[in-house]
Amino acid sequence: MGLMGFHMFTNNTDIVKFYEASSSNGIEEPKGVPKFLEMQECYNICMAAYKEVMAMAVKANTWVVEVPLLGSIEELQQMFRAPPSPGMEIEYSIESGVVPFKLETVVAAMTNVDEWASALSNIVHHRTDEVPSGVMSNLACNTPPHTRDNFKGVKTINAELLLPMPCMPTRKFSFVRFLRQVIPDVWAVVDVSTDYFPHIDSTLKVNCKRRPSGVIIRRRDDHSEVIWIENMEVQKCNVQDSIYSGVINSNLAFGAKRWISTLSTKEKRIESRFVTLRLPNNFSQAFSVRVALLTLTRRLKKAYLNYITEHPDETKWDLLSDTGVQILKDTDAEGKDNYMAVTTFRVKATPSTVFNFLVKRTRELQWSHLEEMEEPEEVITLVTDDDSNCITLHAKSVMQTESAENFEYVLQEASRDEFCSFIIASPISQSEVNSALGLGRSSCALRPFGFSIIPDGSRGLLSGTSLVTMAFQRELDADLETSEVIEGMSNHVSDIVGAINEAFTVGEEATEL
Repeated sequence: MGLMGFHMFTNNTDIVKFYEASSSNGIEEPKGVPKFLEMQECYNICMAAYKEVMAMAVKANTWVVEVPLLGSIEELQQMFRAPPSPGMEIEYSIESGVVPFKLETVVAAMTNVDEWASALSNIVHHRTDEVPSGVMSNLACNTPPHTRDNFKGVKTINAELLLPMPCMPTRKFSFVRFLRQVIPDVWAVVDVSTDYFPHIDSTLKVNCKRRPSGVIIRRRDDHSEVIWIENMEVQKCNVQDSIYSGVINSNLAFGAKRWISTLSTKEKRIESRFVTLRLPNNFSQAFSVRVALLTLTRRLKKAYLNYITEHPDETKWDLLSDTGVQILKDTDAEGKDNYMAVTTFRVKATPSTVFNFLVKRTRELQWSHLEEMEEPEEVITLVTDDDSNCITLHAKSVMQTESAENFEYVLQEASRDEFCSFIIASPISQSEVNSALGLGRSSCALRPFGFSIIPDGSRGLLSGTSLVTMAFQRELDADLETSEVIEGMSNHVSDIVGAINEAFTVGEEATEL
């Protein structure tokens, strides 16, 4: 396929014209003669990053078959291929796929940082974006004369990427992102670390470096073909007996395949269909109930992911103990003593086997008092066509009077992609169910309990061992000493972990939990 090339800054006259255009658009002209050289340098670095991304796509034998002609910027490309810094290593992956979004939707999701983080929330834990300043502000708002849509949406992004394990260090990046039209109906979104730009100062203390990476997007009717390229300089994982060393060394946790799978999951989730819907006649229409459920479970997962980070929010949680199990106290709970426990453990079973087991047993594992009552009724089941995402609402009658019957509800979402799966649940009162599903309000007080499951090793979903991270909250007596809290929470964790491991030691059917 033919690729349109860039127009380079070839002489000072072009740069002067560029700044005249900048001034006419109300942009402050940089002071001092050297500023236009800084502008040229930043522009050429972006050009070289774009060319490097396209070259990687060609080398991988994707549907991109030609590297655009962009002038003599080979020296800058060599900068991107330099050996990693001491203590760092290159993590590289490229994957092609089709996502169920129109081209315009994918481009918007990648260039709007809030949408990007929301669509990829299983990976992107925290992000901020900044309007470029200094010479980069001119690059963001203009393109040189005689060029055709060179750059759009130039911004600086600070991002933290999360693996759902508290013992896994968060990856912190600062990079420039821009959009470039390759040819009609083909776009490239390019990322390149701020470290490569001598005139950009990042506000984030980073521990990783984003070499030229990006997504090349081609229209395919109502879908989009994408080529996803991840090219990072990350800290070496030298401790072989670390619980997460096998995961990181596998290059699966943050690989291109997982990013595509995670992006596709968003659309599948939105298009979920009801298999079961047993609600009172005065409730909202099914469409409104679907929106309410998707909103509630999105909040549920966000809260869970915030709990299992390397460093939970210190303004909300006081760390009481961190010896294998993190025990934390909720500082915001008014009139209650609310505690949380988080831990990661190994289970000798494939991720899919562990996932299927926990989907069925999560409610019983956390709320053992429900076992003493009749089997709960599944009043709502909302699933995707491929069963990769399932939202359920179970109800149990807890008190019945002559005039009314009261229920206790458990909301749960089970989801999985090509690498990671989640089972997250929360108890919900009858009044909250009525408010959320009957009136469309989403102000429920969610108390997430759940699991994330990732493969332990390089075989991905075929790995014979899984790493499971569990988080839950409990309200305990206010008069307990800290040591008693730690002991009680740790014992509860031990009981749950023991029950899970015993199930896969003697067989699920033979184990009573």
